[in-house]
Amino acid sequence: MNTLKNKKPVKKNQPAAPKKPTPSNNGIAARYIPWIVLTILAVTFLVYTPALQNDLLKTWDDQAYVTQNDLIKSLTPGSIARIFKEDRGLYANYHPLTTLSLAFNHAISGTEPVGYILTNVFIHLLNTLLVFLFILMLPGRKIFAAAVVALLFGIHPMHVESVAWISERKDVLYTLFFLGSLISYLYYLQRNSDLKWYLLALLLFACSLLSKAMAASLPLVLLLIDYLHGRKWNSRTILEKVPFFLFSIGFGILAMKIQAESNATSSDLFSLFSRVLHACYGFTVYIVKILVPTGLSAFYPYPYPLVNSAWVLNQTPPILFITLVITVILWILLVILFLKQEKKSRPYIFGFLFYTVTIAMVLQFIPVGRAIMADRYSYLASIGVFFIIAFLADHLYTQKKYRVVVVAGILLYSAILAVMTFNQTKVWKNDETLWTNVMEKYPNDNRTILPVANRANYYYMEKRMPEALRDYLVAASFNPNDDAVLEKIGRIYGKEMNKMDSALYYFTRAYEKNKNNFDVLCDLGIVYGIRGDIRKSLDFSLQAMKINDKDPSLLYNIGISYQSLGEVEKGKEYVAKAEKLKAAAGDTTLKQ
Repeated sequence: MNTLKNKKPVKKNQPAAPKKPTPSNNGIAARYIPWIVLTILAVTFLVYTPALQNDLLKTWDDQAYVTQNDLIKSLTPGSIARIFKEDRGLYANYHPLTTLSLAFNHAISGTEPVGYILTNVFIHLLNTLLVFLFILMLPGRKIFAAAVVALLFGIHPMHVESVAWISERKDVLYTLFFLGSLISYLYYLQRNSDLKWYLLALLLFACSLLSKAMAASLPLVLLLIDYLHGRKWNSRTILEKVPFFLFSIGFGILAMKIQAESNATSSDLFSLFSRVLHACYGFTVYIVKILVPTGLSAFYPYPYPLVNSAWVLNQTPPILFITLVITVILWILLVILFLKQEKKSRPYIFGFLFYTVTIAMVLQFIPVGRAIMADRYSYLASIGVFFIIAFLADHLYTQKKYRVVVVAGILLYSAILAVMTFNQTKVWKNDETLWTNVMEKYPNDNRTILPVANRANYYYMEKRMPEALRDYLVAASFNPNDDAVLEKIGRIYGKEMNKMDSALYYFTRAYEKNKNNFDVLCDLGIVYGIRGDIRKSLDFSLQAMKINDKDPSLLYNIGISYQSLGEVEKGKEYVAKAEKLKAAAGDTTLKQ
């Protein structure tokens, strides 16, 4: 009787919540969890220590996100509001929370890189912890599987791009909120649909979207969690997801609008079938590189030949058909597993679909940029592949005859990954090491004109002119129509080497390619002025002024040219304008 009295009343029409997972830890006691987690985090931090010596990149995004980003230079209420209003100007993305986090770094350490990188590493450690908790909270509460997934996530070399590159703060940050949202949802399921955990999951999802648009896949992952828990599909489980899907759709529309306005995407270049092939290529190659992370690069060119900076599309590379076949086979195997309706297959189906839904948005079905894939896109999606590996390892671990082999295999594999990650962080030391690494992966390959030109730009900024000239000449041989590269070659010949004939030759070539290049027009004006052809010098300078009439040096040169041609008063007017602009900018030097 007392037992009956102490029972809590059951609410009518209350759907039964999923039962708390039953521990199944293969002899691993729960008291060891803190030590397991601390070991994983310590190893992860250790492999990323070289990254703390890295510099800000000067030729790839870090200048726009940090050095030259006015949005992060103050933390007043007005500047924070401006971040949420104007953040979309950063590379056609809207990620105000990411920008806000960079503003906090700037307030603490200005543009010193170590603070930014240390923050990235710290967030990555938090993500590694959350990965462990997320896997542990899934059915079965498998400590061994959770440890394997977290360890592989923490030390995998494909994640170096997301952690060691300051501009990819958005990757680690959106994943932090994404995993937090998934864990909150699991608490919601396990605690009799407690509303506060549902609202927390929704709030964290919004924060994830405000960090990077890739978070839009989260509602699909929630459906996968329901599937893994064996929840029945009914009106309640569907209605639960509606707010999440509305958030995804809203941010998705915003992202597409911003990218369309900035011309960041284009599907005109490739046919529909080619884009399907590209998606299958990325889908397969990401899996291969997650399993065997060799040949990692900051830039993966499309597999087509490149002629004069244009893809040769009349012949499809065989690798695209091979990856198409592999993708079809993988999906056939998935369907077979699903149709069998065996409970033991659910973790493998969950892992495969987790990978699929979180990688789908970046498979270049709609081309963005010059690369067909990027390591950073695998940061979250890799959890699905690690999940499959871990549950297979856990299954074998339950059989004593395989236990030693499984543990030894995981430790050996992890040791190899740790060494690779330790070395990969050094690749991101600076622009020279980064782009040299890409060029070593693709030697004498004209598809890498972007890395070659970026390394040349880095040498130019570092005043290493012989090395800059060498790379610019290679870039010009890859694409003789690149007026920006031709202009830099001419400038090095003229300004640094005083070889005016060579300078004029390259400036003229650049002008033939693009008659509206302001720098080229100014350069031609200067060179012809030095050679004594004042009329030509003035003609090119006046053309440049039609593009920008607020450049003090240009106006000064026009003034001097007019004076040399006998139009003294007119020349003085331009010199006066130049001096006024210079004074307003706080610079009193004027040089031809």
